[in-house]
Amino acid sequence: MSLTTRALLPSLLAAVLTLAGCQNMPSTSPQASSGGAPPSAADSRTVQPVAIYLAQLQPGPELVTVQVPEGIIYLQPRPILTRKDLTEAAALADRQGGNFVGLRFTSDGAERLRGASRENAGAMLALVIGRELVAAPRITEPLERGILAFKVPSVQAAESLAARIRGDSAR
Repeated sequence: MSLTTRALLPSLLAAVLTLAGCQNMPSTSPQASSGGAPPSAADSRTVQPVAIYLAQLQPGPELVTVQVPEGIIYLQPRPILTRKDLTEAAALADRQGGNFVGLRFTSDGAERLRGASRENAGAMLALVIGRELVAAPRITEPLERGILAFKVPSVQAAESLAARIRGDSAR
């Protein structure tokens, strides 16, 4: 375990416990029904953009419609956070064997996350890489520590997703 990950672990575990009840939307490629272009095959050597959007289950003005296996979610048109707001993305595991990806944000990013989570309890934070929706945990309480963690199905998924979020060339 790297020194950075070891230093992040207590804060990230607290965030994991905070978000343990969050529901994740399965990975899917979003395609806006409001005329958005379909996702294209991404070149595996290209670093794809990372963005976190506020999302909800109810339609509204200017929201982008995204099909997911369970139905539809609606994303705000502009992200609240991007890769430039991140300082760390790490694969984590808890003592019960759950696998997570933990994200730590810059002070500006942490402030935007804090404000968005305070004002939008019950909404979701949709993590999009390129044009792929990879997670949409529900906001259950304000995220005060500048950290977001969400559950993934396996250690390999956590490592791969953390690498994609960081923009690592190896996938």
